[in-house]
Amino acid sequence: MNADAQKVAVKKASQRYGEVTHIRFSADELASLKAIAERDGVTVSEVVRRLVRAEAGHLPIASEALRPAIVDMTDQLRRVGVNFNQAVRTMSDGRVAHDEDLEQALVSVGNLVRQFREELKAMTGGSRKARVARP
Repeated sequence: MNADAQKVAVKKASQRYGEVTHIRFSADELASLKAIAERDGVTVSEVVRRLVRAEAGHLPIASEALRPAIVDMTDQLRRVGVNFNQAVRTMSDGRVAHDEDLEQALVSVGNLVRQFREELKAMTGGSRKARVARP
């Protein structure tokens, strides 16, 4: 990679991720990270990000094998959310008897569905290297 191409790649990465940190690893640790990156078809940086996400309690990035199932679940959750919104709208419009507790429960469940859907969508993001390799 020539110097200009490398500068462009670094600039794009900094726009995506923002902060840069430098970490020292032993030779064995770095070899392990590189082996994981090679196995998963991602960069060493992506492996470190995934490890941090896992430690922080975030959902992992889905493997290529799981990606279609997660995309399907995300779509199903979108449909459930639409149904919840329709139910709340029907109550608000007065087409059915209004029940404040039921409305609050529907809104709360709808919010949970949206949150879970967003988490599932984040799992299918993956690294730029993996997205470029996908057909």
